[in-house]
Amino acid sequence: MNLDVMALSGDDTTVNEVVHRYTSGFAAHGFDFKEVTLEGSQELGRFPIFHFLNERTAMRIDIAFCAAAKGLNGGFTVLIVKPVNQKLDVEDYLKEHGREALTKFFTYRDPSTNVQSFADTFMQMLAGLLDRDLKPIIEGKTFEETPIDWMGYK
Repeated sequence: MNLDVMALSGDDTTVNEVVHRYTSGFAAHGFDFKEVTLEGSQELGRFPIFHFLNERTAMRIDIAFCAAAKGLNGGFTVLIVKPVNQKLDVEDYLKEHGREALTKFFTYRDPSTNVQSFADTFMQMLAGLLDRDLKPIIEGKTFEETPIDWMGYK
């Protein structure tokens, strides 16, 4: 559902503020911030997804955030989505290309983590990836669809 940012609370509000500080970096690559949607369910919890769209290529960058809670990890998931519904999961892409060290920035375990600092560090790392590793992908020169692990549900 499309979301008024007033519906966000707690860590989601903090992450919203951090993500918005980095919108100019996305815009420099042709990706404009479009909206925040709230996904998930009442039972499992809701989480925001920040959507950036490149009008020229119709490619999207979706950044989802889930706060750590009840023994569950928190962190970010980033998908680059082509209009033909091809998806590249950035974390899986990094693993497949020998850049596993960068995947530590996606997840945190301790609910007492300073989420603002965590989100800022993550967004700095992502901005660097957009400038280097992911640049040919977001410019439409190449694309690698990452396999989806359906965990037996396909």
